[in-house]
Amino acid sequence: RKRTFRLAAGILMANAAGMVGLMGLAPPERTAEERKRERGETVTEDDASLVASSKRLLSNRDILAVTASTLVVHAVVGVIKPISQVVLDAEFGMTMVKRSFVISIATVAYFITAPFSGWLSDRVSRPRLVALSLVLMSGSSAFFALRHLGIWAFYTCVALLGVALGVQKSSSQSLLADLVDKHELGEYSMAYALSDVADSVGLIIGPVVGLWLGQVFSHSVGVLAMGALCLLLAPVVLSIK
Repeated sequence: RKRTFRLAAGILMANAAGMVGLMGLAPPERTAEERKRERGETVTEDDASLVASSKRLLSNRDILAVTASTLVVHAVVGVIKPISQVVLDAEFGMTMVKRSFVISIATVAYFITAPFSGWLSDRVSRPRLVALSLVLMSGSSAFFALRHLGIWAFYTCVALLGVALGVQKSSSQSLLADLVDKHELGEYSMAYALSDVADSVGLIIGPVVGLWLGQVFSHSVGVLAMGALCLLLAPVVLSIK
C-alpha cells in the first residue's frame, strides 16, 4: 500500500510539475499587453515578462479563491475514495466487486451533472455554482460520517461527491475565463494550468492529511476536516462579483 501510494503521489507531483512548466510554455490566447497595444498604451518589458504575468495572476484574490475551491474539492475526493474501500469492507462486508459498484455511483453522477452544469453556468451566476459545489462536497463528507445510519447514507455520500465534482469543474473553468477578462489578465492558459496544478495538489493533500487524521482519530474525522474546508471557502467564492 505504501509503495502504491508513493507511486500515485509521484505521478500526481509529476503532473503538477508538468502543468507549471506549461504555464511558461503555452502562449496566452489574448494577453493584457495586447489589450494595451489595442488601446494605444505603452507596453513595457516588465508587462510582457512571464514573471510579471504570473505575479498578476497569483496576486488576484478572485483567481486564488476559485483555484482554492478546485484544491479543496479534489482534497475531499482524494480522501474519500481510498477510505471508502476500507470502510465498505470493514463496516459493510462488501466484496471488491460491490465496492467498485458503489464507487462508480460518483462517476455516473459526474457524467450526468457535468453537461447540465455547463449549460447552467451560461444562465446562472458562476460564483454561486462554484460555491454550491463546495457546499455539496461538504454535504458529501457529512453523509460519510453518518454512514452508521445505513448504507443509503454512503450511497448519498458518493452521489453528492460526483455531483459536486461535476458542478465545480464545469463552472470553475468558465469563471476563471470571466475573471481573466474582468481583470484584464489575459493569461487564459496560465489560469487553466494553475487550476490543473490545484487539482493535482488537492489529490495529494487530501489523502495525506485526511488519512493521517483518520489513523490518529477516526475515518470520519479525516473526511470531515476536508469537508469543513469546503464549507469555509464557500462564502469567499460567493463574494466574487
